[in-house]
Amino acid sequence: MNERTQLKTHSRLSNFYKTIHSIKTDKGQLLFRIDSPGSVPQDLGSVRSEPETFEWIKSHLNENEVLWDVGANIGVFSLYAALGGKNKVLSIEPSAESYSTLNANIRLNNLEEYIDALCFAGSEETNLLQLYMKDPSSGASHNSIGSSSNQFGEFDVNGKQSVIAISLDDLDQIAGIASPNHIKLDVDGKEPEILSGATKVLKKVNSLLVEIEGKNLSEKLESIENSIAESGLREDRNWRDKGSGRNRLYKRELS
Repeated sequence: MNERTQLKTHSRLSNFYKTIHSIKTDKGQLLFRIDSPGSVPQDLGSVRSEPETFEWIKSHLNENEVLWDVGANIGVFSLYAALGGKNKVLSIEPSAESYSTLNANIRLNNLEEYIDALCFAGSEETNLLQLYMKDPSSGASHNSIGSSSNQFGEFDVNGKQSVIAISLDDLDQIAGIASPNHIKLDVDGKEPEILSGATKVLKKVNSLLVEIEGKNLSEKLESIENSIAESGLREDRNWRDKGSGRNRLYKRELS
């Protein structure tokens, strides 16, 4: 057996032995391909799984509505939203490694018809930027677009990736992409920039769930809230202390 054949055989065996993990939700079972430690989904009984996000999807995403999952990672919330085949989801994830696992998970759950996954970043304006990676492996978090600083400050860079960054307003103009009824925004500190590039599309949505912690909470909260307020969305303060406490909910109409 020559070296190339040996390598191909090793690759086939490596793929064969990749673990598939399942988690149970109130909507049914979800399957995940385990490509790295970060690609193992959190236990749904833990606050680290952001139970408030599951609750938001369950209570606000009505049948036939569209969710944009900005910062989809390996797709936990995208998969949950699409499970049952009653909704369309646009999953946006800039990391090539996480994007690969995201697509594998979409296929594992037979949700290709309901989830469109795109490998790019949200941004204030459409541009070519660098993704600075604290951890380049699949499912890793706290990476950053355009700089080596996230919501918690500077970090050691262990990899870079060129990535197209698109404003959400520009994204909404692309033929074939359905406008969102709801947006989930979790991008490790770049929320203010993305919101600045979403002034038009935010006026269309019924709700926005955005992660606010670290510098976004201590230094950039006014900028975030001003961008959201201009869209006509208002915060539902009842959500501030739910689950992980990291996400805030803004809605078109408060009951």
